[in-house]
Amino acid sequence: MTATDKLLMGLSNLDALPGQEAQVQKALQETIQGPSTKDAFGNLYFGDLKTTKKKIALYAHMDEVGFFVHRITDEGFVYFYPIGGWWGHVVLGQQVRATCRKNDAVLEGIVGTLPKISHKMTEVVPISEMYIDFGVRSKNELLEAGLQVGDMILPNTQAKKSFNQQKIMGKALDDRVACTVMAQVKNQVNTRNIEVIGVGTVQEEAGTRGSKVAAAQVDADINIVIDVANGKDTPKAAEFPNRIQGDGPGLVLADKTALGNIRLIDYCKDVAEKNQIPWQYDLLGGGGTDAGSVQLFAGKPTVVFCVPVRYCHSWNSIVTLSDVEATIDLLSAVIRSLDEGGIELEQF
Repeated sequence: MTATDKLLMGLSNLDALPGQEAQVQKALQETIQGPSTKDAFGNLYFGDLKTTKKKIALYAHMDEVGFFVHRITDEGFVYFYPIGGWWGHVVLGQQVRATCRKNDAVLEGIVGTLPKISHKMTEVVPISEMYIDFGVRSKNELLEAGLQVGDMILPNTQAKKSFNQQKIMGKALDDRVACTVMAQVKNQVNTRNIEVIGVGTVQEEAGTRGSKVAAAQVDADINIVIDVANGKDTPKAAEFPNRIQGDGPGLVLADKTALGNIRLIDYCKDVAEKNQIPWQYDLLGGGGTDAGSVQLFAGKPTVVFCVPVRYCHSWNSIVTLSDVEATIDLLSAVIRSLDEGGIELEQF
């Protein structure tokens, strides 16, 4: 197992609901070499924010889609509230784990499957009507264990490799893939003329909130946002298959919130081809990333590197390890090229 594999699987297994990202914050601080700072909102910065050098910022969000405890019935059933985009039909019957902020206890439960008389079999049950069964008989039993309203609830999964060792399956690959890439680039790339700032943002899945604060703290000359999106290379996923696993990271031309800087995209493409690193164009037609917030802070050149991931925002996603490594390689090559004076940053 490579260092990248190990780091990604470890980060996948951590729990970090928007606003409760402590587990990932700690892991990144232990992984990325050098000092780090944290702002009042919870964003992490790896690098010298006060440098007089030109700055390239690498953004990766630490949070994941999940749920929190909304209401506990007298009988001990727990109703929950979703944070981020969820499809109701991937939730019923799944195993979950709740982390009690009171004492760090982890309670395992199951999203109850409702009786047939409650809904038509052709309907998607609203999440607001679902509940979690922790195997208790009363509310007091859960309260005594430490559970409170507001505690985070996330899929109870463990990351693993596919049988052919080429892919990783696990939760929260959106955006632990990017956290892994950012950490590896920060640890592997040494620059002389440019300061590389790694940024771990919070609350991306709750409206790209952390990046709104982080952009002003970093004020970088070039912003590179690392994220993932659903691959369209599975059966009936799209009329025109794109975002193909195994074809490397996507250079995003546009999404719902941001336009990629076309000169910067072309530069990254040229670096990829010169170094024989796989890449593909991408277009995120259905959503946005931290780029929307970052780009609008000061209008600095911004681009999104998008790694193809299958089945985002569900209990288990799949990423191809070669795509993760290609993203690390391409980002590293781009940074080294810029550091060596491949082009003046002001020209983008």
